[in-house]
Amino acid sequence: MTRRCNKSAYDVDHTTRNELTAMSKNAYREHMQNVPLLSGLDTRELDEVIDITTDISVPAARILIKEGASVQEMIIVIDGNLEVTRGGQHVANIGPGGFAGEMALLTDSPHNATVAATVDSRVLHIEGGAFDVLLKRVPAIAVKMLPIVASRVTKPDDHSA
Repeated sequence: MTRRCNKSAYDVDHTTRNELTAMSKNAYREHMQNVPLLSGLDTRELDEVIDITTDISVPAARILIKEGASVQEMIIVIDGNLEVTRGGQHVANIGPGGFAGEMALLTDSPHNATVAATVDSRVLHIEGGAFDVLLKRVPAIAVKMLPIVASRVTKPDDHSA
């Protein structure tokens, strides 16, 4: 069973909590542990991530984040590939474990790039308020994000980190 996302800037199907409990939660955790940003998290930390994120299947060519939009959200790539563009120019590709949207959340400002799926992809969607909760509950994620975010600040045209 899927539900439609009403809060996001995009309209896609995503997995409900009931579907997750119907699947093997251990198998899902195992899959999530293979995502570089989430690898090394313990069971409690992974459960915290699972509880506040929404697993979304995204078709190729779907825009997930639009440059200039004020929607407070972040995405983490589980499977697939996303392209980042700024002013219509290619900036980077983001593969599994990569993330986008964090700068707008951290600075409470509009998104500075457009992010679109280049192939059918799966992402974890995190709403703004949930992002703050996640960083408090699972500080290890912040530690893993810090070097990438710092690189994006010092080299804004290089989103590849």
